[in-house]
Amino acid sequence: MSDKPAADLADRARTTRVVVIGGGIAGLVAAWECARIGMPVTLIEQQPRLGGRIETDELDGVTVDLAPEAFSLSAPALVGLLDELGLRAEVEPAREGSVAVALATPGGPRVVTLPPNRAGIPANVWAEPVRALVGGRGVWRAYLDRLRPPLTIGRERSLGALVRSRMGARLRDRLVAPLTLGTWGVDPDQIDVDLAVPGLSAALTRAGSLAGAVGQLLPDDAATRGPRRARLRGGLTQLVTALTERLLLLDADLRVNHRARGLTRTPDGWLVHLDPADPRDEAELSSAQESAEPLPADIVVLAAGAATSAALLREHGIVLEAAPLPVRDVVTLVMDAGTAASDGPATIYPVPGAMAAASVIDVGSAWAGVRAHAGPGRRVLRLTFDAAPADDATDLIARAAADAAQLWPGIGGVRAAAQRRATLAPPASVLGHAQRTAATRAAIGRRHGLIAVGEDLAGGGVSAIVADTLAEVERVRHDVLWTRS
Repeated sequence: MSDKPAADLADRARTTRVVVIGGGIAGLVAAWECARIGMPVTLIEQQPRLGGRIETDELDGVTVDLAPEAFSLSAPALVGLLDELGLRAEVEPAREGSVAVALATPGGPRVVTLPPNRAGIPANVWAEPVRALVGGRGVWRAYLDRLRPPLTIGRERSLGALVRSRMGARLRDRLVAPLTLGTWGVDPDQIDVDLAVPGLSAALTRAGSLAGAVGQLLPDDAATRGPRRARLRGGLTQLVTALTERLLLLDADLRVNHRARGLTRTPDGWLVHLDPADPRDEAELSSAQESAEPLPADIVVLAAGAATSAALLREHGIVLEAAPLPVRDVVTLVMDAGTAASDGPATIYPVPGAMAAASVIDVGSAWAGVRAHAGPGRRVLRLTFDAAPADDATDLIARAAADAAQLWPGIGGVRAAAQRRATLAPPASVLGHAQRTAATRAAIGRRHGLIAVGEDLAGGGVSAIVADTLAEVERVRHDVLWTRS
C-alpha cells in the first residue's frame, strides 16, 4: 500500500486532463466522476444536446420519456448516484403490471397474459394461458420434460436451445421468443440461460424439469415481492440535467456540436483532434475556430458508441469487432381513451408475425404518475418496430395507431405522437458478450490512459451503464493518479 499523501494526489488530480468523447449517460457519468475529484474535464458531443438516447418531452401536455424510461431498483450504483444528485425523492416505483403475448388469429391478435414464469418459461405447463398459446399438443410436449433426465449444470448454455430441447419448439417460439425479441431484438438461442435466469441450471438439476425449476425460483421472488423497476417523475432527463449542472459548477468544459475525428499518442498522453463546431452566427465563428484546436489529455474516455470508438482506434492498430445490432423505431402515442377497456397488461410482446409492432407498452398501466397525469380520457402507449430505411415518422405513427386499435377496440384517435430511431444494445446475457467486452478492453487497455464505456460494453440499460462506467473510470483514474511521475 502506497503512503503517498492526500495532498500529492490532489495536486496530481488537478493536473490530470480528461477528455470525454460522447455526451450520453456514460459520458456524463465518466465526466462527473473525474471532475468531482478536481480533474479538469472537457466533454465533447457531436449532437446539439447532451443525454444521448435519454429524451423527455411533453405530448399533449403529458410528460413522457421517448425511449429509455426505467431502471432497476436493485442497482446500487445508480441508486447511489441518484442520492448524490438529490434525485431520490423523484423515484417512482413501477406499478404491479402483467406481461402478455399477442398471438395471431384470423380475427386479429389475441392477447394472452402469461402465468407465473421466468423469461417466459412457465412454472405450470397446464395453466390455461399456456394452452391458449401452444395448444393441447404443445402442452403435452412441454409436460414430457418431467419424464426426461435432469440437465447437468453448464451442459446447455443457450436459453432457446434449452427450452426447445426440454419443452418443445412451440413453447419456445410462443412464450420465450416474444420476450427476448420484443425487449432486445435478440433470439433466445443467443441468450445465456445462466445470466438471463440466475440459478435456473442448479434448480433444474434439483427439480428434474424446467417447470419445476421455475417453480423453485418463484418463491424467492414472492418473498421479496415489490417493484423491481422505477422511473424518475418528470423523466430520465432529470438525471442528465443534474449531471450537467454539477459539471458546470465544477468548471467542466461541455461542448455540443463537436465531433472527435482522431486521436494522436504523445509522449505526455493524448491529443484529441476535433472537427470545428458549426457556427450559427458570426459571433460564434471565433469560438468555433478555437474549439477545433487539438485537446491534450492524460485520460481519454470513449463514450460515443461502438462505431465511433472503432473509427478512432483503427489508426492505432486496434480493430474492434462489433456485432450487428438491431435498430428499432420507437413510437410514443397519446390517444383518446374512447370506449376501450382501461385495464389490461402493462406490456405486450407479439409473437413474430402477429402484429407490425415488436413490443407494446401501456405506459399509464406501468406508471401511476403517467396515468394520473393523462387522466381517464387519454391513453399513453409506446410501440417499437423493426426499423426499415424507407420508414418515415408519419407512416410509423399510423402503423402504431392501427396496432393500438387492434389491441384496444374502441380506442380513439391520436392526439400527439413522437418517433425516435434507436440502436438496441445487446443485453449482458447475450452469449459471448462478456468475452467480447473483455477482449475489447484488453486491446484498449494496452494504451495507457484510454478507456471505453457505454451501453454496447455494459450490456444495455441505464443501471448497467452507470455501474460499468463507474468501475472503469475508477480503474483508470487510480492507475493514472498513482503512476504519473
